[in-house]
Amino acid sequence: MNDGVTKTKLKVLFLGPKGTYSHQAALQHFGHLCDSSIYFVPTRSIPQCFDDLEKDTSVNYSSCPLRVILLMDKWFFSYALLRDQMIQSKNKIHNRIITPLEVVGEQYVSISHCLISPVTFPKGDNLSNYNHVKIYSHPQVWGQVSLYLTDLKAKYRHMKFECIDTTSTSEAVRIALETQNNGTQDSKVLNLAIASQTAANLFNGVIIDNEINDKKGNTTRFLVLQRRDSNKGTRLHKKGMESDNANLNINFTTFTARKDDPGSLVDILMILKSHSLNMCSISSRPCNRGLDGRNWHYIFFIEYYNFSEHIDWEKFHEEFDKHCLEWCLWGSFPRNERYYAHVDKQ
Repeated sequence: MNDGVTKTKLKVLFLGPKGTYSHQAALQHFGHLCDSSIYFVPTRSIPQCFDDLEKDTSVNYSSCPLRVILLMDKWFFSYALLRDQMIQSKNKIHNRIITPLEVVGEQYVSISHCLISPVTFPKGDNLSNYNHVKIYSHPQVWGQVSLYLTDLKAKYRHMKFECIDTTSTSEAVRIALETQNNGTQDSKVLNLAIASQTAANLFNGVIIDNEINDKKGNTTRFLVLQRRDSNKGTRLHKKGMESDNANLNINFTTFTARKDDPGSLVDILMILKSHSLNMCSISSRPCNRGLDGRNWHYIFFIEYYNFSEHIDWEKFHEEFDKHCLEWCLWGSFPRNERYYAHVDKQ
């Protein structure tokens, strides 16, 4: 497969429906390919993004948010799904676990909400021509735009505002437009939605106000996964999309320490230092599976990179294997340039 153009149609999963920020992440990563060469498939949950990619060989990639997300009244955390994949995998070489899936890329999506209308307002016209405004969006959004909504209600004191929950921000736009245009409601009622620009474009909505988030610069990170048995020659990073340092690859690893003794975690992290590797993130998730005589333990998630090309990876992995009870290298992928835009906004 060559950069830019593919001969075989690719199937990419994302947390649906279309028009969500997850859809935007998939478009960012794969959008440089020909429209005829790629097929974006929405899923109903993050676990489905993992399961379908692993079990359905017609699926090539999956784009998953690496954060806590509320969906259908359930909380999902992709770190927990990665943890479960590591626990359930039966493919093991010494202490190293080989999971069915691997991480091959990352994306950063700016969470910027817009107020979207089904109609275009004539110049000088505004919401004051209506006496009832219904605003649709995902429940998580209300807390992110509370100041904006307070100001909006103060500006139009005569107006009745109603906030209505939907299953996604994209669904909010669809409902607002369909309800407004069905011809059965009072002409003094206006249906609006709060969602992304991607959703507005998808449903031909009109953005009447953008960047209405109370907190600016909010960004969600997404991981791009594929099966380990996929074509290793595949390279889907758009030219010009990587950072200025094209050699900066992020290595994503999970592990459990051998003992709970003081310094056991430090001993593992010191292996990074001894091989001139710089750790850029660390987090952990509890696990109730008994290992090494323990009722529960922590699984650590670390990311690290190197500037030197002269790393003895074989020796590094041998030392890691020696000090870890179990570990898994999820993948190595280029640092996406949007990471630096995100850092600059901090």
